[in-house]
Amino acid sequence: LERGADTIAAGSLVQPIEAEGDDEVGQLARSFERMRQRLAQLDEARREFIANASHELRTPIFALSGSLELLSEEEMDEANRQEFLKTMRAQVDRLNRLATALLDLSRLDAGKLDLTPEPLGLVPLAESLMREFEAAAELSEHPLSTSNDAETIAEADEQRTLQIGRILLENALVHTPRGVSVSIGAAQEDGRSLLIVEDGGQGIPVDQQERIFERFFRLEGEKSSGSGLGLAIAREWARRMNGDVTVNSRPGATRFVLSLPLAKNEEDD
Repeated sequence: LERGADTIAAGSLVQPIEAEGDDEVGQLARSFERMRQRLAQLDEARREFIANASHELRTPIFALSGSLELLSEEEMDEANRQEFLKTMRAQVDRLNRLATALLDLSRLDAGKLDLTPEPLGLVPLAESLMREFEAAAELSEHPLSTSNDAETIAEADEQRTLQIGRILLENALVHTPRGVSVSIGAAQEDGRSLLIVEDGGQGIPVDQQERIFERFFRLEGEKSSGSGLGLAIAREWARRMNGDVTVNSRPGATRFVLSLPLAKNEEDD
């Protein structure tokens, strides 16, 4: 047991700690083994996170480097120059989104929360998000609408709720084919206040519907521009507000639901 503790303290998490007997020492050894296994899982998750983050940073940096190299050629015509500048702006936007997402995750992991829960009407919030995304939806040829069952007042932080709504709407617009309808709306159900984003896309396989909330996870064949962090952040923020983000999906219908507690006066009613 002492050797096992020293090995863990030295940073090696490979060697199992063997437990013999059912006395207190044996029980302690098994506790140490469970701790070793958990630390090994966390270490593997850390390594995978760093590898994925490095990849997500390397890709746009590589694209920017190539574009800068080509822009330095004096013989390039103006049309091609503008096309490369457009590509570079897109890659800078991608880096900015990734940096923001990583900063959010860092704040969440460190417990440095910036939350101001207050009564928040989800119907006007859904309508505001629809107006914000109207131009993007038109460019991507997605019919965008609102579908509000009833006015509902949540107890939530407005900026974080807007952030979650933006993540859900952007995902629906980016990851569904052109022409697919997307809707956002509010409802109240089972004593909870709901913000709902639905689309008529190809759906998400059942065995991957929980995995999409893992950090850096992307469905096979998904666009490489996504970092795989948006839904992880959305769920984290929702849970910090005593809520959750869930998904129910089948071919032709995908429904993301942000569930939040009702405002206190609404609960009394």
